[in-house]
Amino acid sequence: MEKVFYAALAGEIVLKSDRVRPRFQVRLVENLVAAFEKFEARCKRPAIIQARLVGRCDSDNDLERAVLAATHTFGIHGSTIAYIIEYHDLRELAERVKLVAAEWVKGRKFAVRAKRAGVEGFTSLDVAREVGSALYNYSAGVDLENPEVEVFVEVRGDKAYVHKGFRRGPGGLPIGVEGRALTLFSGGLDSPVAAWMAAKRGIEVDLLHFILASPRSVNDAKRVGKRLVELWLHGYSPQLYVVDFRAVTEAIRTSVRRDYAQVVLRAVMFKAAEVVAEKQGYKAIFTGESIGQVSSQTLHNLYALARVVPLKIPLIRPLAGLDKEEIISIGRRIGIYEEAAKTKEYCRLGSGPVTTRARPETLRAEYEKIRDTAIRAAEDYYVEEL
Repeated sequence: MEKVFYAALAGEIVLKSDRVRPRFQVRLVENLVAAFEKFEARCKRPAIIQARLVGRCDSDNDLERAVLAATHTFGIHGSTIAYIIEYHDLRELAERVKLVAAEWVKGRKFAVRAKRAGVEGFTSLDVAREVGSALYNYSAGVDLENPEVEVFVEVRGDKAYVHKGFRRGPGGLPIGVEGRALTLFSGGLDSPVAAWMAAKRGIEVDLLHFILASPRSVNDAKRVGKRLVELWLHGYSPQLYVVDFRAVTEAIRTSVRRDYAQVVLRAVMFKAAEVVAEKQGYKAIFTGESIGQVSSQTLHNLYALARVVPLKIPLIRPLAGLDKEEIISIGRRIGIYEEAAKTKEYCRLGSGPVTTRARPETLRAEYEKIRDTAIRAAEDYYVEEL
């Protein structure tokens, strides 16, 4: 019996209309093929069969790599290695499943989880009962509540796919179905998590880094960005935009009230990001801000920023409701924490008290001192490949 790569599409894709779903599916397959290349899985282009992806690979090792690639591909609910079984009737199906799964259940409590799609003339319960009977004598008995091993049988027409269960994927939407966005990217922990969350919603994410004090910060941003690209950003070629903001930070030091320096820096970053985003046709700007995490991110300051720097495109904060422990947990889970933790802080605008309740009229006056300098810096951006 043949072993194949087998994956389930995320529920959001399955529920799309007949008009929309094919576009999502095509993009998902393209992204998955790109992920196969990155994870060195030698596999043919998967076919979509009733909300499942089925693909053939050159070896067992390639099948394992394909499953790993799928766990890093948005739009995948779960993936596994499955055996394809052809059958003519229910009894033959059970006997062929036994050839695959008898060794799995040997001396262990087991359960059969059966699904079907079609009009096979029997129910999922019939499949579970018949397969369970065929495997029973090899096992330590049936335990439907807390089995040691589960045997999954998915019947689709005259074929069945038998496996031990799905390895969970990230879900979400295939990258590219929702357009392009720019993420402010320091290379610290918050910004790559924000970029990951944007990509999970089907967005092609590019990164925008500001040099605040030393050009060495670009190397940190590239290192973390490259890790994010290797693991998660499949199906396109992400870019890192770099804006040299050293003249801006120096102007803030010399011209802006010290207690407003941080929030003014945030304001001119937003304006500069808008300049780049509009020039390059992005539909949104993402940031790694979490409400109350630092002084410039208090709700009062975010309100003042919105009043003073009304942007022409959406500014999205996917981490707004998360605390630092939650952000760290996501960073570890998606594999970027270790690289992000190495990133240094290159710029401090000074010491002393900083405002957590900026007054819009005061912020506007301080921001206007720096605005044109920031716009000129943004117009002179350059691009680094990741």
